[in-house]
Amino acid sequence: MNSDKKERSFWNRRSGTTLFLLAMASIGFLAQFQVVGVVLITVYGVIMLKIKMPVKTTFIAVLLALGMVPVAILAGNWLIAQNFAAYAFLLFVWGVVALTADLQREIHPKK
Repeated sequence: MNSDKKERSFWNRRSGTTLFLLAMASIGFLAQFQVVGVVLITVYGVIMLKIKMPVKTTFIAVLLALGMVPVAILAGNWLIAQNFAAYAFLLFVWGVVALTADLQREIHPKK
């Protein structure tokens, strides 16, 4: 029974990671259109707050977006590098907002 639970947990994490990577790939593909990326990140932020997703996921996305900046610069595409820098900033802002909401819930729990 315990191994079955661990296996389901593994698949849930694996499917979540796959979904996250697909989302990052789509943002990377649409990186040429900053408005689309901003809308996607805003939708992500709202959903993240609504379902109380772990904040570390957002900060991992920030690191991935920041990691794409030098890759885009080395590829010679400054526009995409600037867009990924903007995406990293927006994701960082959403991460701070979510972290603040988490701390608020810890300080003032519902009774």
